[in-house]
Amino acid sequence: MTYIFKTLTISFFLLPVFTSAHHSKALHFTEQLITLEGKIKSTKWINPHASFVLEVTNEAGEKEDWLVELLATIALRRGSFDFDAMTEQTEIKLTGFLGRQENTIDMTEAILPDGRVIVELPNNPYRR
Repeated sequence: MTYIFKTLTISFFLLPVFTSAHHSKALHFTEQLITLEGKIKSTKWINPHASFVLEVTNEAGEKEDWLVELLATIALRRGSFDFDAMTEQTEIKLTGFLGRQENTIDMTEAILPDGRVIVELPNNPYRR
């Protein structure tokens, strides 16, 4: 009986850790696709989600930083994501889903100055 009680008690306290470990992109991004043009300011190719900052000039002529979120680095590698093309100071035209938080976007594709198209993950099974 004591073993069962201890197991249940430990499980009760660990359950929130396990249930919050993964989240749906639908919680953080809308269905609205937008396009931004700007320069990659910094990159973070890390897990659980890769990201980079895109410096965009808004309609008022002011510079804004947008957080661009992607899948985990391991998923991007498996999908042959071109990390070398997405380096700091690269000008891109980016399309993605508008975030629920200000100045965030979930990347679907980026067009480079030479016309190459970089997609987050070809045939992405996680995309809505």
